[in-house]
Amino acid sequence: MYEMCAGAEKPGGTLVWHVMAKRTTTTLCGQTLSQHVDGASAQRAGHCSTCMALFGKLMTAPPAVGSPAATDH
Repeated sequence: MYEMCAGAEKPGGTLVWHVMAKRTTTTLCGQTLSQHVDGASAQRAGHCSTCMALFGKLMTAPPAVGSPAATDH
């Protein structure tokens, strides 16, 4: 499962939305988000292009062999 988290595009950069797997501390693009961002600031933020591209690849890739999504029910 994945979630969207607002944070700097790069250290000191503009605010963007990143994709992060739940129970991890690193975004798909490799950023560690340590600063809390308030909702008002995040409303107009764009999206991290690297996170979005990697998330797209994850969602279109075939399920891994042996995963619950790959088995017949």
